[in-house]
Amino acid sequence: MNDLRRKLILVGGMAAIPMATGCFTSALVQDATTPDRTVYAETVSSILVSGDGKALVVVGEKYHYIFDAPETVKATLQSDFRKIVEVGFDRFVVDTSQRITGTYRLRIDKNAPAEQKEKALAAGFKALPTGELVASGSVTGKRYAANGIQPTDASQRLQKEYQVSIAEEKALGAKPAKLLLTPITIAVDGVLFLAAIPLLALVAFASQR
Repeated sequence: MNDLRRKLILVGGMAAIPMATGCFTSALVQDATTPDRTVYAETVSSILVSGDGKALVVVGEKYHYIFDAPETVKATLQSDFRKIVEVGFDRFVVDTSQRITGTYRLRIDKNAPAEQKEKALAAGFKALPTGELVASGSVTGKRYAANGIQPTDASQRLQKEYQVSIAEEKALGAKPAKLLLTPITIAVDGVLFLAAIPLLALVAFASQR
């Protein structure tokens, strides 16, 4: 393996709640009526995270989205309770400089083992009256042109693709920033790489809420 290319590897067991597919879509449709913002649908095939915990990567059909990974996400991925965590993303907005922001939510079911829940609380999760544990926050990153690069290795793909709604700000007067090509590359065996960063993938979406 080239030292400048590190394999994007699957994070076993973590599930992902569908991103922006529920009430968020309705909110964005309403926002789309404004002259400064539109909404587009993105087909997501993979959600990846770097082995060093520094980057979250959402692989879409049109674009790739690379975020700085929050500390809570890093701690979760390094824990032994990560297999019982559901992760969801919401409220994605891209500005004219190709900067994308959104929110994430980590959830542990109320029926999870007590020992695992204790470790999650120590890692920063909060207990809800329902018995569930949650952790949430914001993510910030950049949008890149996918350039046709998609994972063909099954270990890097979600079990099924999902549609995601993303709000995009319109350039009013000023010229929008140039959309850069993705820094992700694909090997001859169909495995994706991000320069100098090993990535781990989330395996599946949980049921829609």
